[in-house]
Amino acid sequence: MSSRLRALIVDDEAPARRAMEHMLQELPTVEVAGTAGDGMQALEWLAQHGADLVLLDIEMPVLAGLDLVTRISPPVSPAVIFVTAYAHYAAQAFEVGATDYLLKPVDPQRLAQAIERVGAQRRMLDNAQRIDALERALQAAGRRGQAVAPEQVWVDLGSGRLRLALAQIEWFAADGDYVQAHTAERSYLMRDSLSHLERTLGAGFLRVHRSTLVNIDAVLRITTGTGGQLLLTMRNGAELSVGRRTRKTVRDVLGT
Repeated sequence: MSSRLRALIVDDEAPARRAMEHMLQELPTVEVAGTAGDGMQALEWLAQHGADLVLLDIEMPVLAGLDLVTRISPPVSPAVIFVTAYAHYAAQAFEVGATDYLLKPVDPQRLAQAIERVGAQRRMLDNAQRIDALERALQAAGRRGQAVAPEQVWVDLGSGRLRLALAQIEWFAADGDYVQAHTAERSYLMRDSLSHLERTLGAGFLRVHRSTLVNIDAVLRITTGTGGQLLLTMRNGAELSVGRRTRKTVRDVLGT
């Protein structure tokens, strides 16, 4: 993979496109892969060629910059730096995932800082992908050996991953496309699902709710709340609700 960022410049004003292209040519970490005069041209160009980075004006005919970002399909997913004469779009820009927001006329030093930020994000992503590949290789090696429940899981930690012992985890909670692994001290994000964890972690973990998987050894107390609601108190003092459909299973497994 090339170490240089492939950039697409999108601006409805030709002088602005030329000025940005000239500034980017001074930066060794980026190459101008293409230019577009409006949002629809940019969408078509990205679908055909892809890019690591889009430098994008906001107020354009046909398709405005903010609308363009929402239409970029996930396989492309370039970083976006908005370049505009208007400061009042900044909040909306960052809401749609912009890496940076530059005001015209663009200061070359600020542009260099924004490009470096994109490069740092890309390096983090590449590192995460390498870790994912290593993790899959380790899991495949484990499957080739004796089929036993794992004793650790990988959790996200800054720009890398941390191997966390299952004994430290008191419960897992669904969090959108991720899972939160809760220990006594803090929680960590994981790239996994509760259903997969339930299948692979073995009998030591029990699904007590559609969004909660608990470490049986971490349950200190079971109480009944108002309306017959079943509550589990964990070692760290947290109270977790038991779903109606899982109450009988929870009582049977925990012997209450």
